[in-house]
Amino acid sequence: IDVSKRFSDMCILSPDNKIFAQEKIYHDETSINRANALLQKAERLFFRKPVIVMESTSHYHLILFQFFSEHGYVVIVVNP
Repeated sequence: IDVSKRFSDMCILSPDNKIFAQEKIYHDETSINRANALLQKAERLFFRKPVIVMESTSHYHLILFQFFSEHGYVVIVVNP
């Protein structure tokens, strides 16, 4: 997940590294839930829970980190 101030860009890759889905995540409940629904769809299709990698961008990544961690995802935060 590429994190920025107003929104974040998410790209979900298939196990063979092809783009499965892309989503712009606004940092609100509706948008984050829509992103979660895409991740759940990927989990059902590929028979494994996605691992989330996001960049550490000021405090903007924290809402996504907390949400996805609380929903059982492994979340890895890296410095850009």
